[in-house]
Amino acid sequence: MLVEPHGAPSRPRPGREWSDEIDDAVRGLASGFLIGIPVVFTVDSWWLGDQIGPRDALVLLGFSYLLTLATVYWIGFRRGLRRGPQYFGDALEAMALAVLALVAVFWTLGQLGEGLAPSIAVGRFAVALAPVSLGVAIANHFLARDASRYDPDEGDAASLRGKWLNERWRQTVFELAASFGGALFLCLTIVPVDDLSAIATEVPVRNLSLVIALSLLVTYSVVFAAGFAGEAKRHAATGPLQSPFAETISAYMAALLVSLATLWLFGSVDEQTAPFAIYTKTVLLAFPASIAAAAGRLAV
Repeated sequence: MLVEPHGAPSRPRPGREWSDEIDDAVRGLASGFLIGIPVVFTVDSWWLGDQIGPRDALVLLGFSYLLTLATVYWIGFRRGLRRGPQYFGDALEAMALAVLALVAVFWTLGQLGEGLAPSIAVGRFAVALAPVSLGVAIANHFLARDASRYDPDEGDAASLRGKWLNERWRQTVFELAASFGGALFLCLTIVPVDDLSAIATEVPVRNLSLVIALSLLVTYSVVFAAGFAGEAKRHAATGPLQSPFAETISAYMAALLVSLATLWLFGSVDEQTAPFAIYTKTVLLAFPASIAAAAGRLAV
C-alpha cells in the first residue's frame, strides 16, 4: 500500500532519480547542520557524552531512530509517495546522513582520534544525533524545494515587497540584512551561556582553518546546492554580491562580524583578551552563525 506523508512533495522527476537522490542528501545534510549543530556547541552535550555508558548510548541511539522514523512517516524525507516499509530505510538513511554531518563537525573540531576514547566519541555522537537526524528528516518541509515560500495575492504586502526587491542593489541589502539577522539569532542562543570558552580550549589551533573551510562549504550548500526555495533564481541573479562565491563570502563575513560583536557585547572578549583567543572564539562561533546567516537569505 502506498502511503503519502502529510504535505508530501511531488513525485520524483522521471529520468532524474539520481539527481533527486543527491539533492535529497545535500538538502538533508544542510538542514541537519542548521537545526542540530547548535547542540554541538554546548558544553553540556560534550559533558553528557563523556559521562554516559555504552548502554545509555544505545538507548539514545534507539530513541533517535524512533524519533526519526516518526518524523519521516508524518512529514516525509523523500519526495512523493512511499510504501510503508520504505520509511524504515528512509529513517536509517536520515540517521546515516546525520552521523556523516557529526563526523565532519567533530573531526573538524579535532574531537575524533588522537587518543580520544571510543566510548567518549560514541557518547557524544549519541547525545547530538537526535537533533541532527531530526533536521535531516524534515529537510523537504523545513524549507520547500525549488519554490517560493510565499504565494501572495496581487497587491498584498508580500507582493509589493517582491516588486520593491526587483531593484538589484536593494535586494542585496535586504539579503545582507537577513544574513545578519539569522547570524544574530543563532549567536544569542550560544554566547550568553559562555560554553564557547570551554570548547575553544578543546580545539587544536591547526583545526581552525578546517572550521573556516567547513563553514564556507556548508554555507554554500545551504544557499546554492541543496535545492531549497529560490535556488534557480539565486543562480540567475546578476546584482551586486549575487554570484555563488560572493553570496557565500558575504554570508560568512556577516557571521564573523555578528559573532565578534556578540562576543564583545556579552563580555566573552574585551580589550584585555589576547588577539588569538578572540580569533579562536570568533571563528568557532561563526561556524553555526554562518549556517544561520545562509538560512536567513533563504527567507527573502
